[in-house]
Parts: sequence; structure tokens; C-alpha cells
Amino acid sequence: METRKVQVTGKSTYVVSLPKKWVNSIHLKNGDSIAMIPLPDGTMLINPKLKNSDKELSKKIVPLESGDTEQLFRKFIGAYLAGYNVIEFRTNGSTRKEVKQEIHNLSHRVIGPQLIDETENSMTMRDLLDSSDFSLLKGVKRMYMITRDMHMGAINLLRTPNKEMAEDIKIRDQEVDKLYWMIAKQYNLIIKDVFFADKMAMQPLEAQGFLLVARTLERIADHSSRLAQNATHVNDKEPMTQKILAMDTEVVKLLDDAMSAFYANKFENADEVVNRSKLMVHKLEGLTHDVLGMKGEAANIVPLAYIVDSLERTRAYASDIAETAINHYYVTDYNEMIRPVMK
Repeated sequence: METRKVQVTGKSTYVVSLPKKWVNSIHLKNGDSIAMIPLPDGTMLINPKLKNSDKELSKKIVPLESGDTEQLFRKFIGAYLAGYNVIEFRTNGSTRKEVKQEIHNLSHRVIGPQLIDETENSMTMRDLLDSSDFSLLKGVKRMYMITRDMHMGAINLLRTPNKEMAEDIKIRDQEVDKLYWMIAKQYNLIIKDVFFADKMAMQPLEAQGFLLVARTLERIADHSSRLAQNATHVNDKEPMTQKILAMDTEVVKLLDDAMSAFYANKFENADEVVNRSKLMVHKLEGLTHDVLGMKGEAANIVPLAYIVDSLERTRAYASDIAETAINHYYVTDYNEMIRPVMK
């Protein structure tokens, strides 16, 4: 760390010299301009780039060493979340047919990247979406709408079994995944790119709240998909389903209230959800005990037990969202208190 003394020239101009080693390393010249960005903690960021060019591309080359399509997908998601807007897949020889097809399918599994170039041994994808146009709040709201709809559709299969509906819920889970990955990518960009954060009008700790809620909603969607699959194996005349449906009404209300507390940024509302969630644990334990104590075929009891487990997980996730809302309230309150104003 280096220190510099503040000097005053004229009546109101404050001057601080820049370290010569840093100036030489970034090739600053006499007359060049630099950006000065005040941060919430009271520090000042000095950046030699006056603005972040939207046309500036970051490229990641992904070598394809095998025909493992699952490994290919994991590499792609890693590069996507890191914020690379150009991802090129390369092989030493010709690309296998099934690998080419998997790369073509990748564009349908995330938001933004599209295949723009293809040769015998390479395929290139480019993110055509301006990430700053995607609001974190709207993304989370969209995730919640889909996830809640999935959950309600899944629990309603206990009333009216429908395998096609169960498959449709499974497909919608992919939409939730796409939104979650987009929000995770936004969060990473906010952390590493101060210009992007400024454009989004979002500080990293504020963005973290949206990321945590999105991650929790993604897990609830996973359980909604499992709930749907299990519901198709339950006898629609099973009396125990009425108890499960009544319990589900309470769980969904808890989730609704947790999300409302996060949107409203109200500590009291979120705290009340956490307290209700704790009281609900005993009810779900009792319901689990009732299901496991049933007499009848295991083919009917086992899926019911899994459904109750999904309800318990959803209750716990609703509590997690409420706790995130509490933390988010204090983070935003603190940022407002210390946010410097540069005139």
C-alpha cells in the first residue's frame, strides 16, 4: 500500500499524485483522463477506463477432450456464469456428431448465447443479450411465478392424476434453471465489473440477496418436479391426501409471505415468517408420523412420504428466504446510510 498527501491548488482543487509504477504499468500519458468512482464504504475507485465498452468481448476457449456431453455442459455453464460472452469449443480433430448436437442444444438451456460460427473442429457461441437489460428483481419475480405455478400444479395431481401434467412440470423446471443461471451470471458481473454494477444501480451485497433467493427458488422448483412425479403414483382415493393438501395450503402461504417480505424489504414481515416456520415443523413431523404409520401397500405409502418430505423442504426454504430478506433489509439500510454523494 502506498500513501499520498492531499494538496490544494487554487481555492477549491484537491490534488493527489498517482504512483509512477502503476501509471507506467497501464501506460497512462499526460493529458489522459481517468474515471473516479465513489464506493459505498467511502473509498474512491480510480479506473483508467472511462467506460466499459459494450462491444468489448471476453472469450473463453473450451477444449473438447472427450465425447462426454455432461462434462461439456458443466464446462459451458462454468464459462457462462463467469461472464464470458464468447465461448469457443475446440477439438483436435473433427467434432463428433453427438457433441455437435449437444452444443446446438446449449443455446436452449440458458438465456443469451447463440451459435454464430461452426467449422470442422470448432463451434463458437456468443451472448447476444445485453445483461444490464435483465433486472434482478424481475428475474426473481419470474422465477417465483413459475416455481409457485409448478408447485400448485404438482400438488393438484393428488386430486387429479395426470402424467402429462407431471412431465410438463418437469420441463418448466428447466425454465427456472435458466433464470437462476442468468441471475448468478449477473451477480458475478456485478462483483467484478464496477461499470456493470453502476449500470445496474446495484451493490454486490444487495445483489447477493437476489442470488440467494434465486438459488432457494431453484431448489423449491426441483422439489416441485419431484413432488409431481411422486403424486402420479398415489391412489387418488387415498384419504391421507386431504391432510397433505391442508398442510400444503399453509406451506404455500408461508412461501408467499416470505417472498412478499423480501419484495417489501420489511424486517417485521420476514421475522414473522421465520417464527411461523418454526411452529410448522411440529405439524409436518406429525404428518410424517401419520403417513409412515399407514397400513397398506408400500407403493402408495412411499410416494406419500416423499411428498411430505418435499413439503418440509419447501417450508425450510421459505424460512431461508425470510432470513435472506432480513439480511437484505440490513444490507440495503446500511448502504443507504453510508452511500457517498459525489457532486
